[in-house]
Amino acid sequence: MLTTEVDTAQLAVVRAIYEDAFPADLRADFDSLLDDRLVVRVAEGGAPEGLAVLRPLGGTGWVFLRYYAVGVRGGGVGTAMLGELAALLADEGCSLLVWDVEDPDEPGLAGHEVEEHRRRIAFYERAGGLLLPVRDYAPPHGDDLDDHAPHLRLMCLPLGGAQAPAPRDVLLAAMTMRYDLAPDHPAVLRALDSLG
Repeated sequence: MLTTEVDTAQLAVVRAIYEDAFPADLRADFDSLLDDRLVVRVAEGGAPEGLAVLRPLGGTGWVFLRYYAVGVRGGGVGTAMLGELAALLADEGCSLLVWDVEDPDEPGLAGHEVEEHRRRIAFYERAGGLLLPVRDYAPPHGDDLDDHAPHLRLMCLPLGGAQAPAPRDVLLAAMTMRYDLAPDHPAVLRALDSLG
């Protein structure tokens, strides 16, 4: 079951799931996540199983998935939670879920990192996610991540029977509404030029 209301003990478990799922150089301060919408999947007994941090993309009806993690992988929790999240957002009138993932083609990655990034993309694709043809997608992360800007790819999931919008529109929404960049920012222009 998904919820947006958790008590202090549950929030501590959610924090642990978050900190375990993401390396320190890719994590924003946990308390800052609470400025966005935190959705938690809880088991029947109330124990948190996973989290999603969501930010609306202006008045588009689209939502950006900032962080997504489950406590235990391989048991179907992540797949179930993503389906529940998609249904919840569609019921709320949203038409698109957008997120970024680490690029497995980033130069210098170790073999296990490449494989992990590919598995993550495949997980989202099995759930209906679309990998967009944007090759140079590197939004700045200065305030959140001490200027670490990993190579990323952009994905989306149409909700409630909606059609997938043009990749250019998704890219512009992510860059201008999630990352607060001007449409003529160099990172935006590079990403637009890389559309396949």
